[in-house]
Amino acid sequence: MSITVRKLLQHPQLDFQVDAGESGLGRIITTAELNRPSLELTGYFAAFRSDRIQIFGNGEISYIHAREQDAALRDRLDRILAEGVPCAIITNGRRPPRLIHEIAEAVSLPVLTCPHSTTKLYKRLWENLETEFAPETTVHGVLIDMHDMGVLIQGRSSVGKSECGLELIRRGFHLVADDMVIVKCLNDSVLMGRGNELLPFHMEARGLGIIDISRLFGATAIRETKRISLVITLDEWQPDTEYDRTGLVEDTTTILDVEIPHVTIPVRPGRNVGTLVEIAALNQKLKDMGVHTAQLMSERLLTEMAKGAPDD
Repeated sequence: MSITVRKLLQHPQLDFQVDAGESGLGRIITTAELNRPSLELTGYFAAFRSDRIQIFGNGEISYIHAREQDAALRDRLDRILAEGVPCAIITNGRRPPRLIHEIAEAVSLPVLTCPHSTTKLYKRLWENLETEFAPETTVHGVLIDMHDMGVLIQGRSSVGKSECGLELIRRGFHLVADDMVIVKCLNDSVLMGRGNELLPFHMEARGLGIIDISRLFGATAIRETKRISLVITLDEWQPDTEYDRTGLVEDTTTILDVEIPHVTIPVRPGRNVGTLVEIAALNQKLKDMGVHTAQLMSERLLTEMAKGAPDD
């Protein structure tokens, strides 16, 4: 995964301006990691990463201004602003020192300036780059935003996922994606789901064809992205299969190495699957709040059994 330096200029919250090296805006950024070259300015390059964006804050700029006549400093800046570096960023609304400007123009290295403090820039830039470079996969299912939870409904073809999703949307919940759900993993633990860009907010219903949810139900019936909090698998009822009847067994599934609570709901004629999915989501929300109904029931039963047991 990679993006160009030019794409960074499209993020209005970063407020970047190009000060030098504009011809190099096509340089490629290959990592979300950032680097402040403080040690490198003093001559220590053992841990230098030339593939990272180089951030110059007040400390680095002040150091360069104080030693502009030092020949060794120019050699170090030549190494810091070498060919493999995607770009350099000057924070706190400061202009790049003469040395940086000259070297950047000579090697077509983009030098960007911004009004933000170094700490604020780190946070905003990391948030933007992490989204670009986060691991991504595509899963089959319907993602619904219900009760402020992202519920991913899965199951084999024709089991009734889209019909269940339509029922939930009709009740006032929100469609995020149908059929192909694109999932990104942020911060190594947060799974964010969205639809594809070709046909967003469309659903396929057998017998009806493709349905545009945003036009049928309005803009309030859709969400662009949602964090996935629960995965529900719809499974055709098998008479010889033993399904969980107490809820004491906790099940999880894994997407992009992140474990997500998982519930299997058997489907057969007469069962209101939409209601069951909604109750499963509410029950999971209770668990997230620390209320586990099945465990509480089990504890009460054990307490009553202990009361009724004869003394030894």
